[in-house]
Amino acid sequence: MIRLGVTGTDTGVGKTMVAAALLALLRQRGMRVAGMKPVETGVAPGDPASDAALLRAAAGGYDLPEDVCPLTLPEPLAPWVAARRAGTDVDIDALDAAFERLCEGRDAIVVEGAGGLLVPLARDLAFDSLFRRWRLGLIVVAGNRLGVLNHALLTVRAARAAGLDVQGIVLNSLPPGEAGTVEQTNGDALAEIFQDLPVLPFPCLPGPHDINVLAEAAESAGLDALIHAARKSLRTDRNL
Repeated sequence: MIRLGVTGTDTGVGKTMVAAALLALLRQRGMRVAGMKPVETGVAPGDPASDAALLRAAAGGYDLPEDVCPLTLPEPLAPWVAARRAGTDVDIDALDAAFERLCEGRDAIVVEGAGGLLVPLARDLAFDSLFRRWRLGLIVVAGNRLGVLNHALLTVRAARAAGLDVQGIVLNSLPPGEAGTVEQTNGDALAEIFQDLPVLPFPCLPGPHDINVLAEAAESAGLDALIHAARKSLRTDRNL
């Protein structure tokens, strides 16, 4: 089974769009898929505009919303802080159980984190540990703006230090306006820095998000390379 985790170099860099596009592409390739956002903050349960709602729709809309996103919290803060302010904790056992239910009978699962890789779920637990716990290959979504080289290097180094298998980097175009020198040069610079990883440009897509448009964008951006990398890792794991 293909297991992918999607993280970002920061918040607001387009993780949900890329995760949904991957799900749509996997479905287009004939796979039975599931999407998951373990914790989402700044939303109410059942919000149709939530990240989890888009992931669920991109995966086909079959899974229970409470499995796709076991915990929603009202304040737009890091999960640990938002949970504490709401008088609760992030229940890792509940997240594990939802993840296992989503994996049943599936060919692939795509799990989107919140913010960046080291955003805390609890004081001593961040998404890097959760992704390692679930044996997810990591996709890094980087916003195409000033600072992305530093942010991408920090994220990839932290991921590898945590024992995660980084599958590739998606350089996501961000609104507004025309691309300047920074945006025009980031892709080549990242490709030169990360010669062992695919660095794939992804277009800025307007909402509302049509699943077919997401699949087309994923295909045109070459996200098939990430699926190929995940399959290669899966074969390697089986041979160990």
